[in-house]
Amino acid sequence: MLAGGIGGTGYLYATDEGMKRSFQAYSTFAPVIIHYRLMEVKDKYISAVSEEDWEELDEKYAKPTVEKLGILQGMYSKYGQTAAGMTNTLGDAWIRELRTLENDIPPRSVEIVRKTIEEETPGKTLEDTFSEFDPKPLGSASIGQVHRAVLRSTGQEVAVKVQYPEAQVLFADDIHAIRFLCEKFSPEQVCTLEAMEKQNASELDYNNEAQNLLEIGRNMSKHGFQPKECLVPTPVPELSTKRMLVMELLPGPKLIDGMRAYYAEYAKKQGTTLKRLETKMRRKMEEEGIPDKYDGPSASQIASYQRMMRLRDGFFNTFVIGGYNLFVAPIVRKIAKSDKNDSTDGKVKYLQTSIPPNTPRIVDTLMRVHGYQMFVDGLFNADPHGGNFLLLPDGRIGLIDYGATKRLTENERITACVMFVALQRKDKDKLWQMGKMSGYKSKHMDPDVYYKLVQFGNDSWGKEITGGKNVQQFMDDLKAKDPFYETPDNFIMSSFMSIRLRALTLGMNHPVKCSEYWGQIAEQELNRMGLPYESWDEAQLLKYRPELNIQKFEI
Repeated sequence: MLAGGIGGTGYLYATDEGMKRSFQAYSTFAPVIIHYRLMEVKDKYISAVSEEDWEELDEKYAKPTVEKLGILQGMYSKYGQTAAGMTNTLGDAWIRELRTLENDIPPRSVEIVRKTIEEETPGKTLEDTFSEFDPKPLGSASIGQVHRAVLRSTGQEVAVKVQYPEAQVLFADDIHAIRFLCEKFSPEQVCTLEAMEKQNASELDYNNEAQNLLEIGRNMSKHGFQPKECLVPTPVPELSTKRMLVMELLPGPKLIDGMRAYYAEYAKKQGTTLKRLETKMRRKMEEEGIPDKYDGPSASQIASYQRMMRLRDGFFNTFVIGGYNLFVAPIVRKIAKSDKNDSTDGKVKYLQTSIPPNTPRIVDTLMRVHGYQMFVDGLFNADPHGGNFLLLPDGRIGLIDYGATKRLTENERITACVMFVALQRKDKDKLWQMGKMSGYKSKHMDPDVYYKLVQFGNDSWGKEITGGKNVQQFMDDLKAKDPFYETPDNFIMSSFMSIRLRALTLGMNHPVKCSEYWGQIAEQELNRMGLPYESWDEAQLLKYRPELNIQKFEI
């Protein structure tokens, strides 16, 4: 029987791609998780583990583990993208490697891309459709990659998003494999997985994303965001299929790349490196906890500084350096000719001050955009990581990826409005009332634990909530106090959006508290509908309660 079992497993490994990927995932990740758990036990019960020992463990596992995530792609790389923002939980080595998953997943060959494009445009070669096609992708992600091209029919420069051939099948297999790991090592994540599995079918059909782009674009224009503060690329409908999406190409680097490029230059001028700066910030957060919110210069202060730097450069370049180069440099050049070893032209380089991005304004735009998407439109990007935004040359934000787009029912949208007004007002009693009516159940039904869960999942990671603990420590403590065993999954994707945005802004050194941006938007929407927050008693909560999807857990 043992031989038969081993033989059967070997046959499945050789013939079943899902089984093969699951085996590769378990054999790579399980030893890593077990090793870290053993170190936690040692640190807690035997002897303290030094910072150097933790760093050595991180360096040992981070690169090979993330490389495997990149090779496996699919849901594995998606979870890695989320983890990249957990700068208060993971060490430098992990953050450094995980950030490569936001835009640097190993791409497929151009031959595979060509085959997919020609299958999606029957009777045409790639050259029939595109007069130019860059074989090097602009970016590669969990289910596909994007190439720059030029349409032969119109001459328009476009981005061509092409899905990997096996993405449809592998995502379903990945979900089941990751679910098994979560059930064994992190059961509180199963609820998130269930919601992501439902979302997955829609994301794998690029026709849906094309429609999402059109609808989101209209909404952003209606609310005044587009074109003033952001741009949404327009799809080319006749070239958008289930596995290929052609859309307007927006200029500029990925947001996170643009930010990191500036701070790398800033670090160099300070005589250090970006890695050292990030390490310093991470250790500060480990010691003090994540700040509840950003407390640095405002958007207007930074805008004033930007204008001052541009004016200063313009003045010196025109009247000082320009005058010198025009009148003095020719004399220097004549003198230099007498010295055969001097190749100087006598000119002075013009000033090009590195002007910082207006991070507070960028964050403000991102938070307001997503607030209107969720509370007013009920249609939002549930996966807003750093690779899904562009930093346009004029400072606006490009909103470029709407595959993972969640649509709320009307009652879910209204309930989300009530929840975020309650979070902003710190109305613990209202949130507890909503929790009980939504089907939340825990061992002791402790309202304080529930309040912390709602704040943590939807609003903030600040030390006001976590007490300075990292994510895992905080969740472990809550589970120990009052483990929950039934909870609705209606707002998992909105929570996921909040987590993604908080991770993104934390990585930009600009931590946010979502309710401070979204509470006002939600309250304005309730007032517009004639449902002011003060009117939400038990009867009204029951009237607008969404159809619940309850997830159950063992405790």
